[in-house]
Amino acid sequence: MANEESNRGSQYSPFVALIYIFNLMVGTGCLALPSVLLKGGWIIMLTRVCMLRWTCSQILGSSFLFIVAFLSYVSVTFVLESMATANAFIQLKSKDGLDESLLSEEAGHRGDDFPSEESQSLHTPNDEGIFQISRKIEMGEMAGLFFNQWGIIIFYSALILYLVGDSLIYSTLVARSLAQYFANLTPASWGFGLFLGIFFCFSLPLCYFDFQKTKLLQITTLAIRNISLYTMIILAAIKVVKGGRQDSDVPSFSLSALPNLFGGAVYSFMCHHSLPGIVTPMRNKSHLQRIVATSYGSVIVVYILLFISCGFAFGVTVKDPLTFNFPADQYGLVGSLLFLFPVFTLSSTFPMLSITLRNNIDTLIQFVSDKGSQKGASLPPPETSRLRRTILTLLAVGPPTLMSYIAKHANISVDSLVGFTGAFAGCAVMLIIPAAFVYCSRRAFTKAWNSKKGSRMSQPTNFHHSPFAGQGWVIAVLAWALLSLIFNTYEKWTKLPTA
Repeated sequence: MANEESNRGSQYSPFVALIYIFNLMVGTGCLALPSVLLKGGWIIMLTRVCMLRWTCSQILGSSFLFIVAFLSYVSVTFVLESMATANAFIQLKSKDGLDESLLSEEAGHRGDDFPSEESQSLHTPNDEGIFQISRKIEMGEMAGLFFNQWGIIIFYSALILYLVGDSLIYSTLVARSLAQYFANLTPASWGFGLFLGIFFCFSLPLCYFDFQKTKLLQITTLAIRNISLYTMIILAAIKVVKGGRQDSDVPSFSLSALPNLFGGAVYSFMCHHSLPGIVTPMRNKSHLQRIVATSYGSVIVVYILLFISCGFAFGVTVKDPLTFNFPADQYGLVGSLLFLFPVFTLSSTFPMLSITLRNNIDTLIQFVSDKGSQKGASLPPPETSRLRRTILTLLAVGPPTLMSYIAKHANISVDSLVGFTGAFAGCAVMLIIPAAFVYCSRRAFTKAWNSKKGSRMSQPTNFHHSPFAGQGWVIAVLAWALLSLIFNTYEKWTKLPTA
């Protein structure tokens, strides 16, 4: 059902897709990351440039950030390749079989002749041959195609935990920002609950639709987000110029900060779970890798500028979220607008997370009810479809909102939520699952191809294959994920209270 709707829906340009990916990554990351990174400490390095010697303070967290960003990009390319392989795999296994006219070199590598928005459909020739990403296959459906039963259980456990945790954090930050901004108008005892309820009522209708329906919201938010981020960078730089650096209290190195640092870094580069919904409606998919690389490069530049400027301006006393460092009593109207920045930026990302969660819950229900293999064969009546979508949307939005209310009154900090959810479920979604997808999808497609085509035709090349195609990259990503899980588990365990 979701696949069919996606392909009937409106399409958009690669630039719009870039905006979606950018907005997904620059969510909680830009607001919580400076705090957790600065707790990682400074590494003092001597640098020689043009025969002049000076001391350059670089941040342990920034080096760690680049590692996580690079591995995140590698795993994103794995997801894109797996999406294309899944489309080809379904076509290969279908009753109608494979359209062999799409197996020619011309069909598989054509990059300049793209179908019009009106003519492109599920059954038309395309610029990527059999590996066209024309059917929206959520990560849950890919797990059903390529994983065994235990793999599917582990996948859904990690994905739903991450998405629910992410939505919980977003709703908490929005309600907290509004409650503090309007503290003079609402009693503190029920202000958070009031604004959490308002946020729920505002978000629920947006979460009912698909990604295409939130395009205007995403473009508007991109403009607000960039203006706000660069405003904070400029204000932090002015503070350093006027008051001097405030980073003397930053430790040289703090190993205990790495678990929360890893969790924050995961949130800062996470877009994997929503790629099927973002990529499938694109008209021109010939430069997917370039679009993703541009998004990551843009995010890195913003993070580093924001991180270093605020590190010099506030040191370890930097507040979380970052916008709380620019109060209205010091910065006037600009401070007031920045204080509301989480409301605008997270309100646009929250529907994308909820749509992804809703679609995967739908896929899980269909898989459990043994209807997943018949998906798209017949659609339910419109009334049933709308009712089903309404219930699934409530399931995606309601529980995180309720948990946010409970977490607030249980005095559970956002830092703890970010650290736990990102360090474990986020690690699985960003690293382990994409690596497993690309490995299992390659094997499954090769096996299906050999059983159906035999030696009559050579196996075609995936047009969207990852530039990190060697199995060594899969092993490297899994090794980093395993080390991260072991270290984070050890750190969390040693911090548990003893009797």
